[in-house]
Amino acid sequence: MWLLAIVALGSIHNGKCDNDTVEASVKLLIDNLLEGGDYDSSIRPSTSATMVSIDIALNALGPVNDRDMKFGASFYLRQEWLDSRLKYNELNTSIVLSYKKLSMIWVPDVFFPQSETELRHDITTPNVLLRLSPEGRVFYSQRISVEFHCVMNLRKFPMDEQTCEIRMESYAFTTDDIQMQWSSGRQSLNVLPNANMPDFELLSVTTHDCTATYATGTFPCLYAKLILKRQIGFYLTQTYIPSILIVSLSWISFWIDHQAIPARISVGLLTVLTITTQSSGAMTQLPRVPYVKSIDVWMSACLIFVFAAYMEYAVVTVLARRHRKQNMSIKHKDATKENGSTTSGVFNNAFNNDEMFTTGRTHASRSRSKSVISLKLDGTTDLGVKLDKISRHGFPLAFLLFNAFYWTYYNLTT
Repeated sequence: MWLLAIVALGSIHNGKCDNDTVEASVKLLIDNLLEGGDYDSSIRPSTSATMVSIDIALNALGPVNDRDMKFGASFYLRQEWLDSRLKYNELNTSIVLSYKKLSMIWVPDVFFPQSETELRHDITTPNVLLRLSPEGRVFYSQRISVEFHCVMNLRKFPMDEQTCEIRMESYAFTTDDIQMQWSSGRQSLNVLPNANMPDFELLSVTTHDCTATYATGTFPCLYAKLILKRQIGFYLTQTYIPSILIVSLSWISFWIDHQAIPARISVGLLTVLTITTQSSGAMTQLPRVPYVKSIDVWMSACLIFVFAAYMEYAVVTVLARRHRKQNMSIKHKDATKENGSTTSGVFNNAFNNDEMFTTGRTHASRSRSKSVISLKLDGTTDLGVKLDKISRHGFPLAFLLFNAFYWTYYNLTT
């Protein structure tokens, strides 16, 4: 029993010594590579162009700011290159260095030319991975969040697709100093499952080379192209459906009697003011672009429909008033002529009986013809009422045709 305990304690002691030996060896190796030798972190690994392999793991995407034309992204940026000055033979495994050693190693000067704000995460410690391989290969990974500028075409908003880019360049080193390429050993741009947005759908991601020549030289450049399709569900519930209901509400006035002036005026003003307020609210979320957007066409058409329904009542009122005046004028003329005919008949009693009989018959026939004409005029159709009946079917049909054209055009055009 005692023998087993002594053996166990000896094993534990030997294991601890082995661990201490390995840790001491790693510390000594790092000190020799970075501090004890001639390593200079301000000098490139070799006189020829250093090849830097880059890949990105997209961790989060969004939000997309339409007004300022920018979008945010959080991702793991991984870079890998060969630095022969950091080769070692003492160990057969890779060494993970502390982020504190980062300033002691040469790293590529990659930057994002289209970024507006940048953040490297430091909680709970700086999110940096630095690993050395025995052959001198350096693997450098960091988690960063960047807000990129993205020029958007909002002509089809909110049924639009946007193309945004994540662009990376070397700031100081030209293509004679370093070369940048997308990683061949790992996926160039890997979209993680949780990288989604509530208002956009990520349709596709492609990677490209964008090496550009400036006045100061030719600099290496890589970029990833992201195609985003906007989800219309929010705008259906917040803009389109309410505006359709407001336009439909304006048609109620066609069923209200045109003599009910307060009711029809209230409905017309309510719909016009409501659609104007809704249009102003929708425009505040968008930039002031010089072209017409899809949402502009929709809100303008809705405003025209409700304004036309309001103006229709003005036309109905004018036609109804004109109809009443015509009827009153005809009645007045008939009454005047009837009184005049009765007076002349009294004076004609002085004539002979034959002439009186003839005149009486003539007067009676004229009176009957005038009465028939008056009845026909009194029974003429009120054009105001007729216009209301036509509008009850004409306005919904016109709005339905507009919807068919609008949704077909903006969903089929590219």
